[in-house]
Amino acid sequence: MPTFEKLTKDDVSDILESKRRGRSKSQRQRVIDGYKAQLQALEVGEGVAVKLDDRDNRQTVKNRMKRAASELGYQIDFIRSRGMIRVFRTA
Repeated sequence: MPTFEKLTKDDVSDILESKRRGRSKSQRQRVIDGYKAQLQALEVGEGVAVKLDDRDNRQTVKNRMKRAASELGYQIDFIRSRGMIRVFRTA
């Protein structure tokens, strides 16, 4: 017997939207969307500390933060520190 999985309205909407566009979001864009979600939670003057895993590349994470901020129209600055990235929203 086949396995059935109930889809929410949001699931159906996402599927239909991706069909209209002709493709789903790339893995890279889904990662950037995660970064954007973190930045959207910040007000001007607030910041976030990003703790890096052994497999994380510091420069890659910073580049992704910059791209996410650019797509949102935000300006961000980084504070130098060891073992983590500290970023805050300036505008």
